[in-house]
Amino acid sequence: MTELTNAVSKRERDCLVLLKEESRGDFPMRLHEIASTMHIKPPTALNIIRRLKSKGFVETQDGMIKLTDVGDRLSKTILMVHRTFESLFCQSGVPESRACSEASEIDFLINGENAMKVLKRIDNPSSCPHGKPIRM
Repeated sequence: MTELTNAVSKRERDCLVLLKEESRGDFPMRLHEIASTMHIKPPTALNIIRRLKSKGFVETQDGMIKLTDVGDRLSKTILMVHRTFESLFCQSGVPESRACSEASEIDFLINGENAMKVLKRIDNPSSCPHGKPIRM
């Protein structure tokens, strides 16, 4: 598992997850879609994309923004950690909507290998409380 813990900021994390979950096959997202979905101004979105590009997590071509292989692996790790901790929080009595927002605050900071240990400890659920697969 690629370990890139602390490789991105919270906003960069949000952008990576958005690109992973919202891009449709051969039709990557455009800057204005990212800005609109993240509720930020296009110049702010452009700065985020530039930072992600300099780190090797995204590439741009003809106005389209897509994940690189490294960015795809990182986004999958972030989502696995997110869904693991979301499941842990729900099992501990945290309401589903709160568990999701809490997990979003830490999922990009936690080592994927440690998240796998937590996943094992909570009996390896195959999906998060929203029904999305934990392992991708």
